[in-house]
Amino acid sequence: MATARKKGRGYEIRVSCGTDVNGKRLGKSKIWIPEPTMTPRQIEKELERQKVLFEEEVKNGVSPDNKMRFIDFSKRWMEEYGKVNLAVKTYARYEIYLKRINLGIGHLKLKDITPLHLNAFYRSLEVAGLNEHKRYDENGKLINDGKLAPKTILDHHRVISKILATAVKWGLLEKNVAERADPPKVPHREISYLNEEETREMLLLLENEPIQYKTMITILVYTGIRRGELCGLEWKDIDFEKQIMSVNRSSQYVGNKQLITKEPKTKSGFRKFTLSATACDMLKEYRSWQLQQRFMVGDIWEDNDRLFTSWNGRPIYPDTITDWFAKFMKKSGLPYVTLHSLRHTNATLMIAEGTDVCTVSKRLGHANTATTLNIYAHALKSKDQAAADTIENVLNRMVKIS
Repeated sequence: MATARKKGRGYEIRVSCGTDVNGKRLGKSKIWIPEPTMTPRQIEKELERQKVLFEEEVKNGVSPDNKMRFIDFSKRWMEEYGKVNLAVKTYARYEIYLKRINLGIGHLKLKDITPLHLNAFYRSLEVAGLNEHKRYDENGKLINDGKLAPKTILDHHRVISKILATAVKWGLLEKNVAERADPPKVPHREISYLNEEETREMLLLLENEPIQYKTMITILVYTGIRRGELCGLEWKDIDFEKQIMSVNRSSQYVGNKQLITKEPKTKSGFRKFTLSATACDMLKEYRSWQLQQRFMVGDIWEDNDRLFTSWNGRPIYPDTITDWFAKFMKKSGLPYVTLHSLRHTNATLMIAEGTDVCTVSKRLGHANTATTLNIYAHALKSKDQAAADTIENVLNRMVKIS
């Protein structure tokens, strides 16, 4: 049965939970403070009610732990939940986020965190120079004064919310206050891509570049696969006779010079699609070059089936391709786009040429066509106008015939 004793301006209500293996008594407690306007008789009655309610909460496993700090719970969460449920790269990213989060709110007890605490923390992340991974534009200018992007701050909010939601699920909290916080809104940004003429010019410029980079960039344009998927390709994924490419894995860098290979997150990530004759011919030429390189290196070559490797046969780092492409684009004279923009370029060109959204979605590995529609609305607008012109022409001909 719950007990209560006067403590400060209120009462400490305590429920016994038995003893541990060493015989130490265990229990849960909380502080209840009566309203200033309550009479002694009202306080007595309400205190009895609070005792019963708290005892029920403890029995049902929903009583808050009054002493658990956010930093302590976040460490437990990463150990018991994160290592089991998060991908390696996601886990590493959460570790970086939690360093900032615990500096800001780690000292607070779970039960004391309010939406105002979280809002203040989000504003503190908007300070110039806080971003350790500073990025520069094509002119060498620091992007956004070294501030964290709104999207990154929103990601911090999502980590906090996920952790607090688990605390609720595990019975340490009654509610997730992050649901009432106000993280920054992420401004809409139009995706960047190359149009048909710019893509043609880029492919011509690649003819003068090293065959490995020329092949990698061309394959990205022709297929629209992701950077990690490109780095994870193996020769057994290429069926030259049927001109089919299979996407079965992704290669990712997780820090400390460590590369991991992982399967696609969703079933739609596993996919097969037809390669063009040009892409197949280029891969055949590249394979011959790779075999020559392997022969020249000799025993130093690390034996594996990867298409794209370092000089000694080890899987190539994804950032190696990104860095090379950034330098290539700066000297190309073309509009500056990132490596990921080649995926957008591929999709936009397919849609512009009349490929249906369902096919585009499957080739890109999207879980559903809604994702494709949301990302490539810009390309679909032009097709919508073309559709309007088509139906107008058809109806005008019908009117003339009648």
